[in-house]
Parts: sequence; C-alpha cells; structure tokens
Amino acid sequence: MTPVPDIESVGVVGGSLGGLFQAVALTELGLDVTVWERSSGRPDDRGAGIVLQPSVAWFLNMFCGVDPDRISVPVTHRQFFSRDGRSHHTLMRQQMISWGALYTSLRDRLDPARYHDGQQVTALAPRPDGVDVHLGDTVHSVDLAIIADGSASRHRGLVAPDSAPRYAGYVAYRGVIGEGDLSEDLSAVFRDRFSFYDGDRTQFLCYFIPGDFGTTTPGERRMNWVWYVRADAAGLDRITTDRNGTAHELSLPPGLMAPRVHDELLDRTRRSLPEPMRELVEHTREPFTQAILDGRVTRMRNDRMLLTGDAAFVVRPHTAASAEKAAADAITLFTALQQVPSLDGALRAWEKSRLAEGMALYQHGVGLGHRLGLGGPATPAAAAGPTG
Repeated sequence: MTPVPDIESVGVVGGSLGGLFQAVALTELGLDVTVWERSSGRPDDRGAGIVLQPSVAWFLNMFCGVDPDRISVPVTHRQFFSRDGRSHHTLMRQQMISWGALYTSLRDRLDPARYHDGQQVTALAPRPDGVDVHLGDTVHSVDLAIIADGSASRHRGLVAPDSAPRYAGYVAYRGVIGEGDLSEDLSAVFRDRFSFYDGDRTQFLCYFIPGDFGTTTPGERRMNWVWYVRADAAGLDRITTDRNGTAHELSLPPGLMAPRVHDELLDRTRRSLPEPMRELVEHTREPFTQAILDGRVTRMRNDRMLLTGDAAFVVRPHTAASAEKAAADAITLFTALQQVPSLDGALRAWEKSRLAEGMALYQHGVGLGHRLGLGGPATPAAAAGPTG
C-alpha cells in the first residue's frame, strides 16, 4: 500500500458498524489500528434488517473478501398494500441483509487482538501530533482517533459541540420472526417482495433477511418488519420503560416490552394494519423499539480527531442509508489518505466531502418523514426520554 503520511497508529472509539468499517479499511492501509468497544461480547443477532446499498456491497467484496450475494436475500418487486389488504407490485430489484451478518463479516476480518470489547473510553485528549485515549487509568497514544460510538456518542462534543441528536416525534416498532414460524400462505405473500403500507401518519414495511449464521436458505431466513408510529415525549417515555419499570430512554431491546405497551401495540395493529401485516405483528414474540432521531454536525474533524457514522450524522431510517453512510465514510478516508500527500490535506478533503453528503442525507430523511406525515417538531433527544 501507499505509505500514509504522518500517521502509523489509529484508535477507534466504538466497535459497532461505523467503527468496524473504519478499522477494516485503515488496517488495509497498513496502519496499526486498535478498537475499543464499551459493550461486552458479540451483539445479539436478532436485530433489524438493512437494505444492502452499493457502498456496503463494494466494501464487503473488496475489503472483507465476502460475496454480498451469499449473505443477502434478493427481492424482485416492491409491494404496496391498501388498508383492505389488496396490493399492487412494481419491479424493483434490491438485496436485504441482516445487521448481524454485516457485523460478523466486518468483525471476522479484523484481528481479534485489535478489538477490545468491554472497555469504555473515558476521555480523549488531543496532543500536537496525535491523541491520548484514556481508559480509566490507562492511556494509549495514537496518531489519529476515530470517534465512532454511535448516535448517543459520548465524545461528539470534542469535535462538534452542541450537536446532540433530537427526537423526531415518532418511534419505530420492530420485529423479527423465523420464516419457519410463518404459515406457507403468509410467507408466500411477502416472498421476493419489499412490502409497504402507508397509512394515516404511519408506515409499515417488511422483507426477508438472512437467518442464523447468515443463512439465506428459504425456510431458514427471518422476516423483518418495521412500523413507524408517532409518539410525543410522554409516549416515548412509556414505550421505552421496560416490564420491570426501568427506563431505557431512546430504545428498548427485544424481550423487555412492558405488557401494557405490548397490548397497546396489538390493539393498534388490529385497528390500523392490513391483514397480512397484522399477522406479522401478532406472530412476533419479542418486538422492540427505537426512537427516531435527527442529528447533524457542522464539523467532522478537530485536528486528529474525526467523527464517523452515526456519531456524526444521524439520518432517518427511511433513507436506508445509515450503514451506507458509515461505509462511505471509511472508503473516502481510505482513498484520501492514499491520494493526498499531506495528512492535513487528506483530512480536510475527507471532511469536506463527508459533510456535504451527510447534510444531503439528513435533509432527505427529514423530507421523507414529513411526506409520510411523521415529522413533528424535533425535541432534544436528552429531553425526549426519561432522565432517570
């Protein structure tokens, strides 16, 4: 690889998708990359599906040696339902991947000795020629620090003060169901389809994703559904408080939904959704929830500290671009460090291009939400949920 000017070591704060894209790409440049992730163990693979976008597919092929066709589920059509359950189709080929299959492909590409989970970065301290990464009493000096700790970033303010995401006024209920748990008739309704229902200030969508260990064998896949529903701050508080009374603020993991919230969800399902989609929600044993946020920054760089992924721009899921944006952040940094002769020039060029793309996606997502009747007045994310 072309020598990278002025840097040899990189510290990545956050080991989810945004951090892994950067770690894999920068390792390919021959840099000494270390990742610190505050959570312990590999994440649960029951999570949501993702539309496989071109930058992610290219990254998997070029950097991970993974054929994206082998770990994704193709769809041939988009299917649009009316309230009475009738539908019409349009031809549109896409590929769907699971969060878990993507995470595994990236994580397995990285040397396990370079990935430290259960280790929380407590502080970042700039130096003239790098950054000191503090983990409690331990300090690691790196030439470049990548802040990739997600939408709830604890270190965003070092680069972009006063840029915390804001609650957009609605939530996404989500569910994942094993294909084998669906009747053949119900499975056939959604097979090879990316299905939508646009109701009154609501949207429901669903599609098949890989199953356990990334399998795409029919019958062993999973059905992934998402339902966008408006909720004010008090409603968000109730929805994300679990069955034990513990507040989770902006998201609620599978298996923790309070019985009364689950009952409300099922009641809303019977009143609001077309028949095939109603059955999906009723078949879901452990639905989960996330608040929809808007987040934008005016800077992605402070000397040798960079923001990437959702630590920078938080875009609404309607764009299907969160993973795509994180992959593009990594690809463009990889390219800039190779092609621009000075480190400062490379980082300036990278920041300029990614700010423009991030702002365009942010505005696109807000526009899509408003067209669906879901965009309300944004409120600060910290104030939208419980504070306990």
